[in-house]
Amino acid sequence: MLGNTLALVPMLWAQKYWLRSMFATSGARRQRGLCYMSSILAFTCVVLRFDTAVFAATMLASRLSMINVRVICTLMAAVTASALLSLAVDSYYWRQRWMWPEFRVFWFNIVLGRSSEWGVSPPHYYFTHFIPRLLLGALPFAGIGILANRRAAQLAAAYIVSIAVFSANAHKEWRFILPAVPIGNLCAALGVARLDQVPTLRLPTRLMAMALAASSLALAVMMTYISSLNYPGGFALALLHSTESSSDVRVHIDTYAAMTGVTRFGQLNHNWIYNKTEGLAPAQFGNFTHLLTSNPKQHSGNGFSVTAVESGYAGLDVRPRLLLSAELPVSARLQPLVWIMRRDDAPS
Repeated sequence: MLGNTLALVPMLWAQKYWLRSMFATSGARRQRGLCYMSSILAFTCVVLRFDTAVFAATMLASRLSMINVRVICTLMAAVTASALLSLAVDSYYWRQRWMWPEFRVFWFNIVLGRSSEWGVSPPHYYFTHFIPRLLLGALPFAGIGILANRRAAQLAAAYIVSIAVFSANAHKEWRFILPAVPIGNLCAALGVARLDQVPTLRLPTRLMAMALAASSLALAVMMTYISSLNYPGGFALALLHSTESSSDVRVHIDTYAAMTGVTRFGQLNHNWIYNKTEGLAPAQFGNFTHLLTSNPKQHSGNGFSVTAVESGYAGLDVRPRLLLSAELPVSARLQPLVWIMRRDDAPS
């Protein structure tokens, strides 16, 4: 599970109290909702995903007039407690002193500015590429909701500012803006509700909403299947575990394999050594019995042989002529992406 997906759970909870701080009828209830929201956001940013701090900042800024000493003290206490919790738990499990993973991520990506090493995209990419893919059929109704409903516009404004901040960073991924999806769907629901109040638009609105919901579901199922093909590294490691019975295994995992599904959760054999060191010299690979690599030619002449290969997603093949047949006109195209290699003189 992606850390962003895990962080989405408390973010949804924080959004609940964000809405309460805006629209609850009781002033005391709004203030209490703001305190709860601050605590949850602090935990999410400090322990789970530091990038949610961008959304947290705009959510808090939208309620600036309600922030008082109580809210500030609650926020500071939550940040301190969350940092101490992360230091204690992560230092123990990582077996390193003063281990605070999210601070290290912040330092690497923001302070050192090295996030671009993972790829760059143009500034408009979130708005022109990721938002349409995430909201799908909800997008047109979300636009109507924002234009027709003051509360929807108020909610959307904070998240539009957040996405604009993310757009300033060259490295972009759809998972960074996951918290915007529930707010987009909420704005879409308000847009449908507004159109449904117009008698002449009621029937076409309902028909369009059902059609867009059905098409969104179909696209979501298709994209879920395609996403499952994006982890050849993870499948290659699982295949190695199922085919290699020796306990004396030292496997090197290259960058591409590590980025496509190889995680610590997949390192199942406690007797094996898993290594992800980058920039090794050719001679240093002789210290390993197996390789998970995206470049088998680099090692084929250095005492390693390919034992298996895992394919992954390489695009879509569209064949309109199959529309009138029983076959699907769209299929996923696969190509070899990660090779399992074994050293020729490795012990059996």
